Amino acid sequence: MPDASFPPDADVAGIGSRMLELRVQRGLTQTDLAGDRFTRAYVSSIEGGKRTPSPAAAAYFAARLGTDLEDLCFGYPPGRRRALLAEAAEARVVLSEGDTERAAAVYEALSAEAARHGDRALRALGRHGLGLVARHGGDPAAGAALFDEAGALLHDRPLAERLPALMGRVWALFANGLIEDALSVAEDHLREAVRTSQPTAEFALLAACGLPHVERGDLGRAGAVADAALRRAPDVSTSDVLAQGYYHINRVLVAQGRYDEAEQTIVRATALYEHLRLRTEVGMCRFAHGYLTARRGRLAEAEEQLREARDILSGTGAVQRRINTTAELAEVVRKLGRPAEAAELVGECREVAAGRQDPEQAAELDRIEARIAVDRGDNAAAEALFRSAIDRYLLVGATLEAIGTCRLLGDQLLRAGRTADAAEVYRRGLSALEGV
Repeated sequence: MPDASFPPDADVAGIGSRMLELRVQRGLTQTDLAGDRFTRAYVSSIEGGKRTPSPAAAAYFAARLGTDLEDLCFGYPPGRRRALLAEAAEARVVLSEGDTERAAAVYEALSAEAARHGDRALRALGRHGLGLVARHGGDPAAGAALFDEAGALLHDRPLAERLPALMGRVWALFANGLIEDALSVAEDHLREAVRTSQPTAEFALLAACGLPHVERGDLGRAGAVADAALRRAPDVSTSDVLAQGYYHINRVLVAQGRYDEAEQTIVRATALYEHLRLRTEVGMCRFAHGYLTARRGRLAEAEEQLREARDILSGTGAVQRRINTTAELAEVVRKLGRPAEAAELVGECREVAAGRQDPEQAAELDRIEARIAVDRGDNAAAEALFRSAIDRYLLVGATLEAIGTCRLLGDQLLRAGRTADAAEVYRRGLSALEGV
C-alpha cells in the first residue's frame, strides 16, 4: 500500500501495543500477522516498541487484523471510526428533519469519544455538528462559539478541512447583523483558496461573498463573484458544498433580475438537497423559489410555493428560516389584497422569534407591517415602522434594503403633501448609496 499515510495526530508510538492486543484477540501468531511481506522478527520489534512501522506497513497489518489504519492509529475498536463518521452523517439528516435533541446527543457523544482518542478531526466534526444544531434553532451566538471551536481545533489543517467550520462562522456573523465582518472573513479565506488552488473552497467562498455584497448595495460586485463561482462549479464534486453555493448564488441572481439563471440554480440546489435527504434545506429552496416567483409577479404561484416551504420549515423547527419564509408570505398575501391575513402572518413571525430575531429580520417585518399600515390608511403607524426599518437596516449595513425603504417612505410622505420631509428621507437614502 505505497500511498498509505498516517492521519494527522496519529499516535504512531502506540501502534505496536495495539497490534499486539488485536493479534492476541484474534489468535494469530506473529508469523501469521507478518504474512508473506514481512518477517516475524519485524512484527516482534514493532510490538515491543523497538521500531515504528511505515504507513504502508501499518496499513498492511491493520488489514490483516481486520481493522482500519485510522482505528489502529487512534486506538478505536475495529471499524469504530468509520461507524462514527456514518453516525455523524446520519445525524445531519436527523437534524434537518427537526430532531435536534437526537442530533445533538450524537454530536456530543462523537466529540467526547474523539477527545478520548486524541482525534482532533472527529472532535471538530462533533463541535461543528453542534453548531449546526444551534443554527437550526436560530441561535447564531451559540452557533458562532461552536463553529469557532471547531475551527480552532483544525487551525493547522488545510483550508478544505476547515471549510465547514469557516462557512458556519460566516453564517453566524451574517445572522448577527455583522455583514461587513462576514464579508471580510469570506474574502480573506477566498484569497487563501485562490493562492493554494483549492477549487471547492474557492467556489464556496465566492458564493458566500455574493449576498453580503447585495446587502451592501454593490450589485455589480455581487454579480461578479456569483459568475466566478458558477465558472468554478464544474470543478466541485462535493454535493453539499455545491448545493449551498447554488442557493447563495440564486439570491444574487434574483437581486440582479437574472430570473432565468436564478431558476436554474435553485432547481440544482433543490435536487442536490433532495438527494442528500436534507428536508430543512429543501424547505429553504422552496422558499427561494417562492421568493423568485413573487419577483416575477406570479403571486398566486408564489403563495403556493411559500406555503409549502413554511409547512416544511415549521415541521422541522427551523426557526429563523420559518420566519423568513412567513415574512415573505405575508408580503405576497398583502399584495394579493388580504392585509388582515398579512398582519396575522407578521404577528406569527414576531411570536416565533421570541427574542432570537436577527436585526435585519426585524427590519423586514417592520417594513412589511408599514406597508400593511399604508394599505389600511394608517399613515402615522406606517411612517414610524418605515423609519424603524431604515434604522435597523442601516445598523447592520443592509444598504440596498435601507435605500429601498427610504424610497417607500419618501413616496408615502410625498403623497401626504410633506415635500420637505420626503426630501430629507430621499437624501438619507442617497447618503447611504454614496457609502457603498
